Amino acid sequence: MISAIVFWGYSLQKKSKEIYLLEKEVIELKRNDLSAASYKQGIFDATDKKRRRTMQYWGEGGTFLLIILISAFFVYRAFHKQIQLTKLQRNFMMSVTHELKTPLAGVILNLQTLLRRKVEPEVQTKLIKTSEREAKRLSSLCNNILVSTQLEDAGKKLYQSECDLSEMAMQSAEDFMETIEQRELKMDSSLKQVVKIKGDASLWHLVVSNLLQNAHKYSDLKEPIELKLFLKQGKPVLQVLDQGLGVSDKEKKLIFDKFYRIGNENTRKSQGTGIGLYLVKKVVQLFKYDIAVRNNVPQGSIFEITFKH
Repeated sequence: MISAIVFWGYSLQKKSKEIYLLEKEVIELKRNDLSAASYKQGIFDATDKKRRRTMQYWGEGGTFLLIILISAFFVYRAFHKQIQLTKLQRNFMMSVTHELKTPLAGVILNLQTLLRRKVEPEVQTKLIKTSEREAKRLSSLCNNILVSTQLEDAGKKLYQSECDLSEMAMQSAEDFMETIEQRELKMDSSLKQVVKIKGDASLWHLVVSNLLQNAHKYSDLKEPIELKLFLKQGKPVLQVLDQGLGVSDKEKKLIFDKFYRIGNENTRKSQGTGIGLYLVKKVVQLFKYDIAVRNNVPQGSIFEITFKH
């Protein structure tokens, strides 16, 4: 298209020059019948027309070229976004497949062991508890996918209910400890009064659970996770702190994007689908609250939700 515009401009400029030479030739033929002033005026008019035509061609060509460049920029940006989305969706499918197959394989193996062998009561109890834990993990994954889809079209109906912040956080912590028995979780609350927040408890339970699971995935098992509730400038605040590797400033802008995960699906060691933190931010923003992530000291991350009234 740019080549066509250049060729079009060159052709018009060439024709303009031919028109100018013809007009000048006509004036020269009539020179004997014209006064000196009329002759000069005729040459001036022909030259002026040629100049105006050149300016018109440059203006139109420049406008078309600018439109083409702007259009090309938007097309490229849309194409680049589509490529990124396709890559994220492919990574999501790979991670979901892995997340589904791993607990299913564990449950199937445990059930086959119970069916085909006679095992001691202690071993039997251990296998059943392991199967229950893996089943809960599957349920949590399916719930995240379902809720994230529902929230895409969520409306004001979610504002109709309220829940107690402390009670919800405590229940989320207890459920987390039942699932991850080997992880130390410290619960610290300085809230003395009942704090009601918008949204039902099951939705906020999912938010806190995802934050705790995220802290668990990206920090050493020997290091404790902290869940804090307190007032900050008169506003209730919920924090989840870990002592992991932390999040770089660049990644802080991306970790809440849907399907986004750090690293490559084929080499990444941590589990997940890239939906958890997206779901967290979606719920927080839906109810007009604030969420932020910053570095913990000496290492790790702090995810903080501020509940504005």
